[in-house]
Amino acid sequence: MDLHDLIVASANRYKISPALVLAVCEQESAFDPWSWNPEPRYRYLWDLLLNKPFRKLTPAEQASEFPPLDFRAYKGVPADAEWWGQQASWGAMQVMGAVAREHGFMGRFLSQLCDPEIGVEIGCRHLAAYLKRFGDPFSALEAWNGGPGAVGHNAKYAKEVLQRLEQFNV
Repeated sequence: MDLHDLIVASANRYKISPALVLAVCEQESAFDPWSWNPEPRYRYLWDLLLNKPFRKLTPAEQASEFPPLDFRAYKGVPADAEWWGQQASWGAMQVMGAVAREHGFMGRFLSQLCDPEIGVEIGCRHLAAYLKRFGDPFSALEAWNGGPGAVGHNAKYAKEVLQRLEQFNV
């Protein structure tokens, strides 16, 4: 299945407009499923052991390049690989690693989000949750790009994605 068909199928599974998901993919990665972007200031992390958001980091931990001793990775995976992977966006939809973990992605390495079948699936799951939570595409897109706190403060991104919708007749 090609990327376009995969995106449409996943969008339909989550009852999202395929045009919206296509617009997000174009905005985020120009449809490149191998896109990767480290975001070292991103500090929403997922605790794999407790299956909930990781505790608040101390200022020293925020400044460190190394994960805290209580930050865990899957067996056989270095903690720093998980640490940096959660602070990066991956794949065609540029899903943050920590967000993928929150939405149930259990692959050993977050680089697996570059597999279009995995990354688009997790991305659609996350976008569907934001659409349900915020009730409209504009607010959902603001949250997509900056987290829930960005709603009302991230209009530029949402407008750019929504302007792309017209070109996708699915």
